[in-house]
Amino acid sequence: MADSNEERLALIPALAGQSPSGYIGRTALMKYMYFLQVLRNVPLGYKFTLYSYGPFDSDVLADLASAESLNVVKSDLATYLGGYGYRISPAERAEWLRKRSSAFLSHHKDDVKWVLHTFGSYTSAELELLATIVFVDREAQQKKERIRLNDIVKRVHEVKPHFNEDKIQTYANRLIKEKLLAYA
Repeated sequence: MADSNEERLALIPALAGQSPSGYIGRTALMKYMYFLQVLRNVPLGYKFTLYSYGPFDSDVLADLASAESLNVVKSDLATYLGGYGYRISPAERAEWLRKRSSAFLSHHKDDVKWVLHTFGSYTSAELELLATIVFVDREAQQKKERIRLNDIVKRVHEVKPHFNEDKIQTYANRLIKEKLLAYA
């Protein structure tokens, strides 16, 4: 696990600052942390469970709140056509925390680049779907259950009926192509 909570906090401005836009949203933060821990084995110590919007751990939001209170990141409210969201970006003390956690960040710099390169162009809804597919796949693996793609698609559809099975299959195939599903 990360040696200190500071190391987890330091990932937040690193992810936001290295994203092409210079910021990330809350859903992206949650899913990036999930992908880093599950797909890249970054030892973050989160305990993700499946919620309405995919894998979730309230400790990620607690870390975000801590990072905001330390003035390491700032969250600005942004309005979009479909509602509102947050833009998380590095703040005044981000460099201070980067220096304090430089060994951890240096060790995982390729993981940060990878998660942003692999998932940075997806919308919040797409990240939700991709993370849920990975969650279902990993849950089956953990139970030592042999699972087929069709089973993954059906289980994800049960949890997320607003995504049709064809769309779920399309995104699952993207993950298979990237060799990110354990079943594949």
